[in-house]
Amino acid sequence: MTPVIRIIRLGGVNCYLVAAVDCFVLIDSGTPEKRKALDAELEDAGCRPGTLRLIVLTHGDYDHAGNAAYLRDKYDTEIAMHPDDAGRVERADWSWNLKPKPDKFGFLFRIVALFIRPGEFDTFQPDVILEDQQNLSGYGLEATVLHLPGHTKGSIGILTADRPSSAAT
Repeated sequence: MTPVIRIIRLGGVNCYLVAAVDCFVLIDSGTPEKRKALDAELEDAGCRPGTLRLIVLTHGDYDHAGNAAYLRDKYDTEIAMHPDDAGRVERADWSWNLKPKPDKFGFLFRIVALFIRPGEFDTFQPDVILEDQQNLSGYGLEATVLHLPGHTKGSIGILTADRPSSAAT
C-alpha cells in the first residue's frame, strides 16, 4: 500500500507528514519561525501526541531541523538522522562537517551568506542514527533510507515502498 503523504509548505522548505501504520512519520521539521503553521498542519492532519512515531531529518540544516527538539518533547517521539550531520544539530554549527568551499555556490552567494544567520535553535542529540539502506518498518513505515551525501555529508532520502494493490477490482 502506498503511504499517504501530506506536504506541509513552510516558506522555503517543505516537510512531509506520512501516514504510516497506525501512526505518522514526519520528514523534516522546518524553522522555529514557522512553528505555529507546522503545529496547525499537524493538528489538521490528526497528528496528536502518541501518534507521531518518528521525525526523520533529511539533513542537519536549521531549516530542516529547527523544530525537531520542540516536536520531540510535544509528541513524545524520537528524532532520526544520519550520523554525518548529527554534530550540526548538537552544536547548532551549520558549517560543521561541510566541505571547506561549497562547489555549487558562487562567490556572491557566499558573501551574502556571511550576513544571513539562522535564528535561535534548540540543540539536541538524535535518538536514532540512520544508515544507508536501513529499513523503517519498525516505525510503521515501509521505507528505506538512502544516504545521499552532497548538500551535506549526512544528507539522506526516504524511499517509500510502492506496492500495487492485490485487491480485485
